[in-house]
Amino acid sequence: MNTKTERNWQLIVAGILFIIFGLVCAFFPGLTLASIAFIVGAAFMVSGVVNIATFIRDRDLLGFSGWILAYGILDVLIGAMFVIHPFAFAAVLPWVIGAFVLVFGIYEVVTTFMVKRAGLPLWGWMLFSGIVSVLCGITFFVAPASFSIFLSVFILMRGVSLVFYGWNANKGMLA
Repeated sequence: MNTKTERNWQLIVAGILFIIFGLVCAFFPGLTLASIAFIVGAAFMVSGVVNIATFIRDRDLLGFSGWILAYGILDVLIGAMFVIHPFAFAAVLPWVIGAFVLVFGIYEVVTTFMVKRAGLPLWGWMLFSGIVSVLCGITFFVAPASFSIFLSVFILMRGVSLVFYGWNANKGMLA
């Protein structure tokens, strides 16, 4: 019996970075939107690089790996736009991020049912995370003034999810 526990350190590191970004947004809401745009851009780029690396490493194992690659490329492109031109994107940040978070949440909820049907564990956390993401995305449109609070909730949830999935990689759950 193999007692070696495998961890996905890429996911864990990305999750820790997301948690740090989320805490910055939560504890320093007075930061300018341009600063938040830069931080969010960096987080998108990290997430995109992790998704692209996951595609390269696991493309033969995943039936939906093309979606992971597309999602990773989209994250890198969005992140680059925010990092290169944070002032230009600061004005529309709540709506752009709201749209992304909403789509991501829906993707996560839909994927949850595919994961559950495949008999993989940890689908409950994925469903919870997806529902929180959908609610945060809607809130960005309804109350854009509360942007930094709900952005921190989303980023913290995503960071915790990545750490959770990376820590439990040996149970067959992929992020």
